Amino acid sequence: YPASRLLDLKRGKAGAEAARLLELTSGDAVLILRRVLEWGGEPVVLDEITLPAALFRGLTRARYDAYHGSMYGLFETQFGVRMLKAREHLSAIAADAVSARVLGVVVGAPLLAVDRVTLTYGDRPVEVRRGLCNTRSHHYFNELY
Repeated sequence: YPASRLLDLKRGKAGAEAARLLELTSGDAVLILRRVLEWGGEPVVLDEITLPAALFRGLTRARYDAYHGSMYGLFETQFGVRMLKAREHLSAIAADAVSARVLGVVVGAPLLAVDRVTLTYGDRPVEVRRGLCNTRSHHYFNELY
Protein backbone atom coordinates (compact mmCIF):
# COMPACT_ATOMS: atom_id res chain seq x y z
CA TYR A 1 0.00 0.00 0.00
CA PRO A 2 1.41 3.44 -0.84
CA ALA A 3 2.60 5.80 1.86
CA SER A 4 0.77 9.13 1.83
CA ARG A 5 2.58 12.33 2.80
CA LEU A 6 0.53 15.51 3.14
CA LEU A 7 2.31 18.54 1.71
CA ASP A 8 -0.31 21.11 2.65
CA LEU A 9 -3.96 21.60 3.49
CA LYS A 10 -5.51 25.01 3.10
CA ARG A 11 -8.86 26.75 2.80
CA GLY A 12 -9.67 28.55 -0.39
CA LYS A 13 -12.48 29.67 -2.65
CA ALA A 14 -13.78 27.54 -5.46
CA GLY A 15 -12.73 28.78 -8.85
CA ALA A 16 -15.11 28.50 -11.77
CA GLU A 17 -13.99 24.99 -12.83
CA ALA A 18 -13.94 23.48 -9.31
CA ALA A 19 -17.33 25.09 -8.58
CA ARG A 20 -18.77 23.63 -11.78
CA LEU A 21 -17.41 20.13 -11.08
CA LEU A 22 -18.48 20.16 -7.42
CA GLU A 23 -21.82 21.82 -8.18
CA LEU A 24 -20.95 24.79 -5.96
CA THR A 25 -21.14 28.51 -6.52
CA SER A 26 -17.91 30.15 -7.62
CA GLY A 27 -16.27 31.53 -4.48
CA ASP A 28 -17.75 28.93 -2.12
CA ALA A 29 -15.33 27.68 0.53
CA VAL A 30 -13.24 24.63 -0.37
CA LEU A 31 -10.37 22.72 1.18
CA ILE A 32 -7.34 22.04 -0.99
CA LEU A 33 -5.02 19.18 -0.06
CA ARG A 34 -1.74 18.43 -1.76
CA ARG A 35 -0.14 15.10 -1.01
CA VAL A 36 2.46 12.71 -2.38
CA LEU A 37 1.96 8.96 -2.67
CA GLU A 38 5.19 7.01 -2.34
CA TRP A 39 6.03 3.38 -3.10
CA GLY A 40 9.21 2.06 -1.55
CA GLY A 41 10.19 5.59 -0.54
CA GLU A 42 9.94 6.82 -4.13
CA PRO A 43 7.47 9.66 -4.88
CA VAL A 44 5.13 8.43 -7.61
CA VAL A 45 1.91 10.51 -7.48
CA LEU A 46 1.37 14.18 -6.67
CA ASP A 47 -2.31 14.75 -5.83
CA GLU A 48 -4.17 18.03 -5.60
CA ILE A 49 -7.58 17.42 -4.06
CA THR A 50 -10.40 19.94 -3.75
CA LEU A 51 -13.27 19.29 -1.33
CA PRO A 52 -16.37 21.32 -0.41
CA ALA A 53 -15.45 22.84 2.96
CA ALA A 54 -19.04 22.53 4.23
CA LEU A 55 -18.80 18.72 4.12
CA PHE A 56 -15.41 18.49 5.81
CA ARG A 57 -15.63 20.92 8.72
CA GLY A 58 -12.83 20.28 11.18
CA LEU A 59 -10.47 18.65 8.68
CA THR A 60 -7.02 19.83 9.74
CA ARG A 61 -3.50 18.67 9.05
CA ALA A 62 -3.32 17.21 12.57
CA ARG A 63 -6.54 15.27 12.07
CA TYR A 64 -5.37 14.01 8.67
CA ASP A 65 -1.98 12.96 10.04
CA ALA A 66 -3.52 11.23 13.08
CA TYR A 67 -5.72 8.97 10.94
CA HIS A 68 -4.13 5.63 10.00
CA GLY A 69 -5.87 4.33 6.92
CA SER A 70 -6.99 5.45 3.51
CA MET A 71 -8.08 9.01 2.85
CA TYR A 72 -11.52 7.78 1.78
CA GLY A 73 -11.72 5.86 5.06
CA LEU A 74 -11.04 9.13 6.88
CA PHE A 75 -13.77 10.90 4.92
CA GLU A 76 -16.30 8.20 5.71
CA THR A 77 -15.52 7.55 9.38
CA GLN A 78 -14.77 11.12 10.47
CA PHE A 79 -17.08 13.14 8.22
CA GLY A 80 -19.81 10.73 7.11
CA VAL A 81 -18.99 11.25 3.43
CA ARG A 82 -18.88 8.01 1.47
CA MET A 83 -17.10 7.98 -1.86
CA LEU A 84 -19.15 5.63 -4.06
CA LYS A 85 -17.93 6.09 -7.60
CA ALA A 86 -15.68 8.24 -9.70
CA ARG A 87 -15.27 9.55 -13.21
CA GLU A 88 -11.72 9.82 -14.47
CA HIS A 89 -10.06 11.35 -17.50
CA LEU A 90 -6.46 10.48 -18.34
CA SER A 91 -4.01 12.54 -20.37
CA ALA A 92 -0.27 12.82 -20.88
CA ILE A 93 1.37 16.07 -19.79
CA ALA A 94 4.88 17.43 -19.26
CA ALA A 95 6.12 17.98 -15.69
CA ASP A 96 6.26 21.61 -14.63
CA ALA A 97 8.85 22.88 -12.14
CA VAL A 98 6.75 22.09 -9.05
CA SER A 99 5.68 18.57 -10.04
CA ALA A 100 9.20 17.79 -11.28
CA ARG A 101 10.70 18.81 -7.93
CA VAL A 102 8.17 16.83 -5.87
CA LEU A 103 8.31 13.71 -8.06
CA GLY A 104 12.07 13.80 -8.60
CA VAL A 105 11.95 14.08 -12.39
CA VAL A 106 13.26 16.69 -14.82
CA VAL A 107 11.07 19.53 -16.04
CA GLY A 108 9.33 18.34 -19.17
CA ALA A 109 9.36 14.66 -18.17
CA PRO A 110 6.18 12.83 -19.20
CA LEU A 111 3.54 12.41 -16.50
CA LEU A 112 0.13 10.80 -16.57
CA ALA A 113 -2.54 13.27 -15.40
CA VAL A 114 -5.56 11.60 -13.81
CA ASP A 115 -8.45 14.01 -13.38
CA ARG A 116 -11.15 12.58 -11.11
CA VAL A 117 -14.54 13.67 -9.85
CA THR A 118 -15.75 11.45 -7.01
CA LEU A 119 -19.43 11.06 -6.26
CA THR A 120 -21.45 10.08 -3.21
CA TYR A 121 -25.12 9.16 -2.85
CA GLY A 122 -27.44 10.70 -5.42
CA ASP A 123 -24.47 11.22 -7.76
CA ARG A 124 -23.48 14.27 -5.72
CA PRO A 125 -19.88 15.32 -6.46
CA VAL A 126 -17.74 15.59 -3.31
CA GLU A 127 -14.16 15.56 -4.57
CA VAL A 128 -12.17 16.93 -7.49
CA ARG A 129 -8.70 15.50 -7.80
CA ARG A 130 -5.78 15.81 -10.17
CA GLY A 131 -3.12 13.17 -9.74
CA LEU A 132 0.16 13.58 -11.59
CA CYS A 133 1.76 10.15 -11.94
CA ASN A 134 5.37 9.33 -12.69
CA THR A 135 5.03 6.12 -14.68
CA ARG A 136 8.77 5.61 -15.21
CA SER A 137 8.85 2.65 -12.78
CA HIS A 138 5.13 2.20 -12.06
CA HIS A 139 1.87 2.02 -13.96
CA TYR A 140 -1.54 3.42 -13.20
CA PHE A 141 -4.03 0.88 -11.86
CA ASN A 142 -7.42 1.76 -10.42
CA GLU A 143 -10.02 -0.43 -8.81
CA LEU A 144 -13.02 1.40 -7.37
CA TYR A 145 -15.82 -0.57 -5.79
